[in-house]
Amino acid sequence: MAARFPLQSLLDHGRHRMEAAERLLRLLKRKEEAARQKWDELQGYKRDYQLRLTGEAGERGMAIHLLRDYHAFLGKLDAAIGHQEKEVTQAQAHWQNAHVTWLALRQKVLAYEALAERHRRQERQNEDKRDQRMTDEQAARRHVPKETI
Repeated sequence: MAARFPLQSLLDHGRHRMEAAERLLRLLKRKEEAARQKWDELQGYKRDYQLRLTGEAGERGMAIHLLRDYHAFLGKLDAAIGHQEKEVTQAQAHWQNAHVTWLALRQKVLAYEALAERHRRQERQNEDKRDQRMTDEQAARRHVPKETI
């Protein structure tokens, strides 16, 4: 019977940690994509509002209080876009850090898996040698003449 891989518990723990890191990586990617989508939407709103402002003000003219309101709203949109840009940058940084962590865990798991495979190969070789030794002993016993008493 083959001996248990001595580092199996470390391999199992490493795999568990790597899987948890993968789940976190997927979650952070979704957060980054959501932040980027919100940033894109804000950019779209700003473009639409700017087009409406230039269209309405250029065609018929616009009252000063409405023009002020448009510019105030565009200022608020710019602030929201700036805030959202920071959110996107922060989400990217969190994902990047989690990715580095996942890569390190993956390297550990791959190293343990290589050791486990080496252990299995050595155990198979040992088992093959035992089987060969037993076969040789049985063959030798069959060909040894029986002594009669």
